[in-house]
Amino acid sequence: MSVNLKTRVSLLSFMSLAHWIHHVELYAFPAMLILISQDIHMSYLEMGILGSLPTLIMALTSPGIGYLSRNARAGFIIVLIGIFLFALSSFTFSVSEEFFSLLIGNVLLGLGCTTFHPVGLGVSANSFTGQNRGKAMAVNHAAGVIGTAISPLGTLGLAIFIFNDWRQTFSLLGLGCLVLMILMTCWVVFQRLIPRYLSVIEDSDLDIQEDVKNNLSKSDYKNWILVTLGVLLIISAFRGGVYRLISFFTVTLLRDFYGVGSFDAGVMTSFILLLGSGTDIYGAYISDKSGSYGRVRIILVSAIGTGLAIMSLMLLTEYFPEIGAILLGFSFFAICFYLAGGTLQALMSDLVPREYRTFFYSIVFSLGLVVSSIAPTVFGALLDLFQSPIGGFAFMFILIGCSFLVTLIFQKRLAFALKNDLISP
Repeated sequence: MSVNLKTRVSLLSFMSLAHWIHHVELYAFPAMLILISQDIHMSYLEMGILGSLPTLIMALTSPGIGYLSRNARAGFIIVLIGIFLFALSSFTFSVSEEFFSLLIGNVLLGLGCTTFHPVGLGVSANSFTGQNRGKAMAVNHAAGVIGTAISPLGTLGLAIFIFNDWRQTFSLLGLGCLVLMILMTCWVVFQRLIPRYLSVIEDSDLDIQEDVKNNLSKSDYKNWILVTLGVLLIISAFRGGVYRLISFFTVTLLRDFYGVGSFDAGVMTSFILLLGSGTDIYGAYISDKSGSYGRVRIILVSAIGTGLAIMSLMLLTEYFPEIGAILLGFSFFAICFYLAGGTLQALMSDLVPREYRTFFYSIVFSLGLVVSSIAPTVFGALLDLFQSPIGGFAFMFILIGCSFLVTLIFQKRLAFALKNDLISP
């Protein structure tokens, strides 16, 4: 019996909401750093270490989450536990008086964040076929970008204008996460999301033998999967490092180096990231029409545009650091970089059979996040060294340039995949 569209949309909506709160929580702390640092003094390097810690925790724990999430019921429960950990993290921040307690809060934050991606991306990818998978992945990805975008505006607005205190803002975030966890638990139970997801999988009627209608030997096929895993992991790692940097440091850069007020820095950061959420969905819509080759082309175009945007920010910072021009530079960056967000995740789903997707995502995020976890610490050290964003921008340019080169090399491998019918439905 065919599974109706309502079930697929319900599954995507649930995971997109989980992704949204994941990013609201993950990027509330970077936004509030400009207020926290007034009460708890930190160098840019120490800020970078705090930014690296959640990502490092995610890198270390993602494989375990991917393994546990092979069972659908366990996967949904893990996502709900993650939201509870967000609440604990927020409450820890709210009572912090020194660097060490901020460190503990970020450990809890990382544990919460690691619960989503292997499960959420696997469920979203498995709920839709290749013709609509890119759009589904982009909606899920855009939900995360929107969460990242509204977090600076929302948290700084509450802290500056409502509470006049960053600790009370974190307390409210913690309470909100507890309420959301209860509501989403009711959603899972009363809407029977887990049985409905299992019916989607059953309806797909896919297994590894049916997915791979080719004449390759089992060992050749496994080699293809390993090569795919390795290359997409490298691309994801370099792009992930850029994503983490722009999301973590933008508010601080705007205030400390371009003379923007605290709340205005949050507003501008939210505007910049919201632009990215729009291009994210557009890129995936186009890629769904053009298949896997189209997805790779979009990733390449995104890397080229992002590299140009970073170069423009370096030149503007050196020669014309007016806030209007800087805002245009960051906006150009967001439009180009996020163009390939959901598209890259859809490409991963195209090239990996359904049975392996959850574990595949966990490995990609685990090893890829090693680069992302290092990036904020390196960027913070460069800010301390140069007392200017230019060194950090140069580091970002190297990361996106590496992702472009690896993608260009991988493009040639797609001919092999198409010839041997290796694209998953």
